[in-house]
Amino acid sequence: MMNLLRLQSRRLKWLPINMSVRNLVSWEPMGEPLPGYTVVLACMKRLAPLAAANLRLCARQDCPRMSEMILVFDCPVGDVPAGVLDAVREVAPSIKVRLVGYGERQDEVARRFNWGWVYSWLSWSLAIGQTRTRAMIIHDLDAMPIYPGLFERLYDNWLEEGAEFCGICPYQRNFVTKEMALVATYEMTLDAAYLREKFRPFDLLNKFRLVDGRLVNFDTLLNPQWLSPRRSRAERPIDETWLVHPSLVIGNYIDLVSRRKNFLGVDHSLPVLPYFLYLGGDGDSLAAAGPQLAVPWARSVTVFGHEMGIDGIVPEHWAWMEKQIRRLEQALFGETRPEVKDYLRGFISRAGEHRTVGVETGATAVADR
Repeated sequence: MMNLLRLQSRRLKWLPINMSVRNLVSWEPMGEPLPGYTVVLACMKRLAPLAAANLRLCARQDCPRMSEMILVFDCPVGDVPAGVLDAVREVAPSIKVRLVGYGERQDEVARRFNWGWVYSWLSWSLAIGQTRTRAMIIHDLDAMPIYPGLFERLYDNWLEEGAEFCGICPYQRNFVTKEMALVATYEMTLDAAYLREKFRPFDLLNKFRLVDGRLVNFDTLLNPQWLSPRRSRAERPIDETWLVHPSLVIGNYIDLVSRRKNFLGVDHSLPVLPYFLYLGGDGDSLAAAGPQLAVPWARSVTVFGHEMGIDGIVPEHWAWMEKQIRRLEQALFGETRPEVKDYLRGFISRAGEHRTVGVETGATAVADR
C-alpha cells in the first residue's frame, strides 16, 4: 500500500512535465536504412567547449563504417556557438557531422524545466527521429573516447548480439536490479528503426512502475527496454582504458546551475568538468577552481558562478578522478601538462594515501607523469 501511494505521488510530481512534453517530438517509421551506424552527441549550449573537445576526440576514431555524427543542441541551430562550428569544420575531413537543434517550442519547454532528464530525453528522441541508419550509438557528452576503435567495436558488438539495445554495463540505480537485465544508456548501441516502429518518443521518457511490489524509476530509454522481450537487451563490457567517463557530470552540472543542488555532503565528479572545458579552449573555470581545491579545509568552491560542495567527495574518488584526467592527458599529449598538474594538486592532497597514480601496476595503471 505504501509503495502504491509513493507511485501515485511520483506520477503526480511528474504530471506537469508529462503534459508539457507528451507531443513535443514525433517521428515516422524509418525507410530503407543507410549502411553503418550513427553516433549521437547530446550537447548543451552552456557547455559548448565540452562539445568541441569531445568532437575533436571523436575525430581521432578509426571509424570507416560511421555514416555520420549527429550533434543535438539544446537551442536552435542558428544559436550554436561559433567555437562548435569551428570544430565541425576542423573535423570535416575525418567525419561527417550534422547539427540538429531544438525548435522554438522545444527550446521553451526545456528551459522552463531545466532538468537533465528532460534534456536527455528530448535530444535523444530528436536524434532517433533524424538518424538514417538502424544502428545508433548514444555517446555521452562527458565521455571522452581514447581507444581509436571504440565506435567500431560497439557497432560490431551490436551486430553480433542481434539485440535492439546493446550496452556496455548494466543499469542498477533507482531500484532497477541486475535481474531486470536493463543496460545503461551511455555508449549504448540501439536499433533506431525498432524504436520508431514500436514506440512513441514519449514512451522513452522516465516512467514509474511497481515491479514485484517495489517502486522503480525507469530512467530515460529504460521503459522501452523493459517493455521489449528479454532477448532484445545485451551487455558487452569494454576495457576501462578505452574511455574516460565520469558519469552524471552533465546532469549534476544542470542541478548545480539551476540551484537544485549545492552538492554539500555529496560524492560526485563535477571537479573533472573544468578540465574538460579546458580541453575545449575555455580555461576560466580551471583557473578559478584550482586554487580553491588546493585549500585543505575548503568544504566548497565557487565555480560556474555557483558554490559547489566538495566535502562529500571521498578520498578514493579524488584518486579516481586524478587518474582519469591523467589518462586522458597522457593519451593526448604524452604527459600531463604543467597547468593541469597544478590543477590536480587539490585532488592529490585530498586523495591522500588512496592515490593510485604512479602506485598501481598492470594494464589499467596510470603513470605519474
